[in-house]
Amino acid sequence: MSTIWHNSCSIKLEMTSKIEINLIDTVSWLSLLKCKDMLSKMALGDVLEDLIKDPEVIEDLTKIVNRSQDQLLQTLKEENYYRIRIKKADIRNINK
Repeated sequence: MSTIWHNSCSIKLEMTSKIEINLIDTVSWLSLLKCKDMLSKMALGDVLEDLIKDPEVIEDLTKIVNRSQDQLLQTLKEENYYRIRIKKADIRNINK
């Protein structure tokens, strides 16, 4: 696994097509932009795991994902942040 620092967040890349982005200390509106940007750059079927502190960002991100062809896999409340997993739409979902 390798970690890339980009502006104010860290991004972890794994060979299993899972990308983790730590947005815990990022302001709300910027968290949404970074999530959307990362999803747009991912390959079909990849999983984005976001670490977010603000529950309103979780609500907004859930709405965005539900309107897209991507899939919300899981939302977990951790000790002082949320972990949300989003799967980039794969080709089977796009053709439905």
